[in-house]
Amino acid sequence: MNINRVFALFLALVVFSSALGIGAAAEITVQPGQSIQDVLNSSVSGDEIIISPGNYADNLRITTGDITVRSASGNPEDTIVTAASPAEDVFYVEASNVTITGLGINGAGYDRAGVYLIRSNNCIIENNEFLNNALGIYLKNSTYNLILNNTAVEGKRAVNVERSNYNTISGNNVSDQRFGIYFLISEANIASNNQVSGSVDHGIVLESCSDTSLVNNTVSSNEDNGIHIVGSTNNSLTGNTADSNLVYGIYLRDSNGNNLTDNKALNNSRGIFLLRSGESELSGNEVSNNRNGILLTSAGNSSILYSTVLQNNVSGISLLNSTYCNISENVLSGNTLGIDLAFSSNSTIVNNNIQEGGRGLNLQDSNYNILVNNTALKNRYGAYLLRSGWNVFSNNIASESDDHGIVLENSSNSNELSGNTADSNRAYGIYLTGSNNNDISNNKVSENSRGIYLMTSNGNALLNNTVLNNGEYAILLAYSSGNDILENEASSSNRGIHLSTSDDNTLSGNNIVSNGVSGLHMTSTSNNNTFFNNYLNNNVNADVKQGSVGNVWNTTKTKGTSITGGPYLGGNFWGKPDGTGFSQTTADSDVDGIADGEFNISNSGYADYLPLVAVSDTEQPVIPENLTDDEPEMPENETETNINTTETNTTETTISETETDTYENETA
Repeated sequence: MNINRVFALFLALVVFSSALGIGAAAEITVQPGQSIQDVLNSSVSGDEIIISPGNYADNLRITTGDITVRSASGNPEDTIVTAASPAEDVFYVEASNVTITGLGINGAGYDRAGVYLIRSNNCIIENNEFLNNALGIYLKNSTYNLILNNTAVEGKRAVNVERSNYNTISGNNVSDQRFGIYFLISEANIASNNQVSGSVDHGIVLESCSDTSLVNNTVSSNEDNGIHIVGSTNNSLTGNTADSNLVYGIYLRDSNGNNLTDNKALNNSRGIFLLRSGESELSGNEVSNNRNGILLTSAGNSSILYSTVLQNNVSGISLLNSTYCNISENVLSGNTLGIDLAFSSNSTIVNNNIQEGGRGLNLQDSNYNILVNNTALKNRYGAYLLRSGWNVFSNNIASESDDHGIVLENSSNSNELSGNTADSNRAYGIYLTGSNNNDISNNKVSENSRGIYLMTSNGNALLNNTVLNNGEYAILLAYSSGNDILENEASSSNRGIHLSTSDDNTLSGNNIVSNGVSGLHMTSTSNNNTFFNNYLNNNVNADVKQGSVGNVWNTTKTKGTSITGGPYLGGNFWGKPDGTGFSQTTADSDVDGIADGEFNISNSGYADYLPLVAVSDTEQPVIPENLTDDEPEMPENETETNINTTETNTTETTISETETDTYENETA
């Protein structure tokens, strides 16, 4: 009795389940010659349609969800579906949870797709081969789909994602398209580990997209840009390689707030370019063997950090018309211009290492920038400022340059140079030409051919610089007026301080010792200079040519500690290494630190009326250097033009690119 009752209940459950369709899913095999569409028309959710090897001509429509269409062999090369009508999609899918895998899908014509997903979610398109389709895979208004490990050759766009979000496109191999992978008005998609090459235009495109992640893709040998982003915000590009693309490796235009991390841009015409794309961060990128390495134009509030930038023909890292940017902790080598700012302001350049290029740090028409703790070694010029003012240049190293260490040229005014090291440069350590009102303080300038050189530069202050062991001159002024040369060490060179046709300068508090030819040289065309409270101890302290007027060699006797420690300021200390100098041998009967007699300065007609003497133990010990005393004198009107290699006609127009020739094909 109980057994019969149980059997009846079971039978009723079976009937009820059949009515609901539960358990009706099936595996259905299609053979060559059969219609795949007929099978799809009769399929229900959960069915798996298995297509046997062969060639099929059909245009398939899937509107039932939870369907799998796959090849029996798993090999897309032996199971091929070709569009019966090129004017229709090969697969049209308007359903969710559909899987298409292991098929060759060919022949979709103009603006038609191999697989078209419309209003379809959670679908999987995997391990298929797409050949000669206008659009390989096209997603529209579709979300959370997986496009995995497909191959697409010869088409217009291999993967086209339009108004579709949260999709993943990964592991696909795309070649010989017009555009490889194209995202349009979409957000929060992921494209990773794809290979895109040989596109007629761009490899991967983001147009009007946001929150998209491009990760570990390789885009190479595309005829325009590798990765092309326009009008897109808050996207992340990580670990991508853009190699040998004809124009740009990675290109962003009118796109703000993007992060580019650990990407490689190699062997492109130009590496990474941001145009009107600010508030972006570029970090840890490797950019090599391009024309321009990293170039930001009108891209403010951006950062370039921890990147390696090598062997780029025009520039390594460039800012053009960009403000409030940060360039820090980068390594650059072999670039024609290392870090280059043109028409850019209020940016910070910190802790970069720049070697073996043309100009390590280059500023053109750029103001109010801060350059701190950078190292520029073995470049043609360590740092070069052209028409650039109000910059802070502090604690940098500019050494071993083929020409000059630090150059300020052509109205580079009101800059602050402090705490820098400029040594072992072939020509000048620090060179100013046509540049005024700069503060140059606490710098170390040594082992150069010439230390600090001012040419046609006025109103500058040289304060507390250490200028030692330079070959020809420690400090040289030519055609320069109104400068303050204060408290500097100008020693152990052939000439300490040299004035050529320079007027109205003040020299005070300088230590000028152990120079081989002369401590101070002044031409007959240098007038109205004031020279007091300096310490000289050279075999020839002053070589002052006759014919100048108005030069003054002492100030009024004034209470204050002199350079020798005396209680009064007056003239200068005139010593000699052998102890026979005027200030070393003349009495100071009233012990005021000023000698009892005046000191006549060579045959110039000038005298120091208040020469200083040493006070107690304050006189500085001096060890003479073995420098030659037979160095030929500079002619009185020498202007040093014979080694002025600062390229005054250089305007750097090569970097003032507006990129107006760059075009896009977002809707083509």
